[in-house]
Amino acid sequence: NINDTLHGFRLLNIRQLPEISAEIHEMEHEQTGARLFWLKREDENKTFAIAFKTTPVDDTGVFHILEHSVLNGSKRYPVKEPFVDLLKSSLQTFLNAMTYPDKTVYPVSSRNSQDFYNLMRVYLDAVFNPLAITQPNTFRQEGWHYELNDVNDQPIYKGVVFNEMKGAFSSVDSVRSRALMHALFPDTCYGCESGGDPRYITDLSWEDFCASHRKYYNPSNSYIMLDGNLDIAHILDDVITKCSQDTRSEE
Repeated sequence: NINDTLHGFRLLNIRQLPEISAEIHEMEHEQTGARLFWLKREDENKTFAIAFKTTPVDDTGVFHILEHSVLNGSKRYPVKEPFVDLLKSSLQTFLNAMTYPDKTVYPVSSRNSQDFYNLMRVYLDAVFNPLAITQPNTFRQEGWHYELNDVNDQPIYKGVVFNEMKGAFSSVDSVRSRALMHALFPDTCYGCESGGDPRYITDLSWEDFCASHRKYYNPSNSYIMLDGNLDIAHILDDVITKCSQDTRSEE
């Protein structure tokens, strides 16, 4: 019922969506303020996503670099590339992460319930307890670093996101669309390059990288989305709430 609480989440509203034979449950975690939306319907494909409001104030691409970095191992899953391991071993039907101009989203889905719970746990621990904020080399690998191929050469910039955005900025259409956004919305987050401009990515420091994670990657700034025929009580108690408790205990 409306205003009832289940494992710390208070039910705010229920709306019927007859066009897709579903109802949407809107909830809020009373202790942290995390918001949750569950699209309840008879779909064997179970979907989870956690999103954070990430509004850039410059062109360093810090949130794009964070998106890459948090998927390089976490406190509970300290492996080098859990994202790659999941792609090879999981029963997942979708697995990805995306940076937008105003948000960062981590979605997964699976038809197998146990696999789905495992995917949720890995992703929640990745975003809240990443090894990247304690290991500067992850930032250097995914963001930027110097490389020297020969003692007589000048140092050059390298990095996964740095190289990726160099490629993106080589497209005329891509550069034109970015210039249009920047011209239309110069004083908003849409006037910044969320993916990172190669000219400014190297301005990002390790300290600012960690500070951005602390500020934005917390339950109070999160939106959780669930879709499908789910055991909502189990998910709220044994998966989401426990991961949030681990995060707060670390803080």
